[in-house]
Amino acid sequence: MSLTIGLVGCGRWGGVHLRTLQNLKSTGHVRRVAVCDIDPDKLAGIQADATYASFDQMLEHEHLDGVAIVTPPNTHVDLARKALMHSLPALVEKPLAVEHEVASDFLNSLQENTVLVVGYILRHHYAIKHLHSPRIQDLLGEVRSVHYQRQTVRERPAGAQPISTLGVHALDLIAWLLGQPLMSGEVVNKSTTADTASVNLVFPSGHEGSFEVAWSASQERRLLHIEGASGQATLDFGTGDIDITNKHGRTSFQSTGNEALVEEWKHFLAHLTAPKQHVFPSIERLIDQSAWLHTHGGEESV
Repeated sequence: MSLTIGLVGCGRWGGVHLRTLQNLKSTGHVRRVAVCDIDPDKLAGIQADATYASFDQMLEHEHLDGVAIVTPPNTHVDLARKALMHSLPALVEKPLAVEHEVASDFLNSLQENTVLVVGYILRHHYAIKHLHSPRIQDLLGEVRSVHYQRQTVRERPAGAQPISTLGVHALDLIAWLLGQPLMSGEVVNKSTTADTASVNLVFPSGHEGSFEVAWSASQERRLLHIEGASGQATLDFGTGDIDITNKHGRTSFQSTGNEALVEEWKHFLAHLTAPKQHVFPSIERLIDQSAWLHTHGGEESV
């Protein structure tokens, strides 16, 4: 493809995006990658087709087909607005905004031809997508509860919060897999420290969702537990292993596929020229999550 993609922000996660773009360039999905960051030290040694000291500078000199915004959360909406004002499809890392009112106003103001993908990377994970396959749905039946565990040995980054940084992925999966608005659920348990969070939700339909997240843990853990009407499954989204138990016995297998970020980028690239509005996850889902975090996340980002 003869696509030129702009990357705004070259911090730790921005560097991961850049490596993914370089991979997509080598496979012909992208032709050119331009990068900008206001910190010149982060641009030193960057392997890109062009580097710029600001987004404005990049917009002035490049004819972009799409842009990824991988900067601190408090800058996301302003940069996304600027991209959309230039009719650029935007991939914006989560969280979309620091304040619910800002996120809601932005989402409600999107034009009919807007292409906006927010970086809920687990939506694109091959093993989690397998949960929607007819084979697994037959084994599990209707999903009734979702429990998410994500512990990492990494220390908490400066300014990060356990719910808004680690727990948002759980909240997105709970709402998606259960088909329930988060704001309709009752928080029956919530426990947080500077490094950890544990939350339990019960919905009027009887569905349940919960998550446990932590930094500075003794080991890495990436688990998703699903309880269905006919069986239960445990998915390790670090290894791709899936273990299912139902009345017929136990089934274990390893799912395989591309890295989730690669799939997220392919999703974004496939919608660059969408003939109508494409917002992923949906506007309703993003506003619902933002409202939940505003209500239950304390001073954490939304």
